Amino acid sequence: MGPTSRAITDRLATLLDEEHDLRTRALHHGGGLSDTEQARLRKLEDELDAVMRLLEQRRALSVFDDNDGAAPADEN
Repeated sequence: MGPTSRAITDRLATLLDEEHDLRTRALHHGGGLSDTEQARLRKLEDELDAVMRLLEQRRALSVFDDNDGAAPADEN
């Protein structure tokens, strides 16, 4: 069994925090980001896309796991 929705959203929050920190640093240090920071930002963007796809897939699949026809509950 794969990661839970909670684990996915926790990972998403961590990635978003790091992305926000890098973008804020770039804005406040008029010179932008170092090459290393730019590479990290690109990697974060890729990871964020992958995590979002995983979360969307997991939520879409939960619709098919519903046996009684009720709306799927959000996992905590």
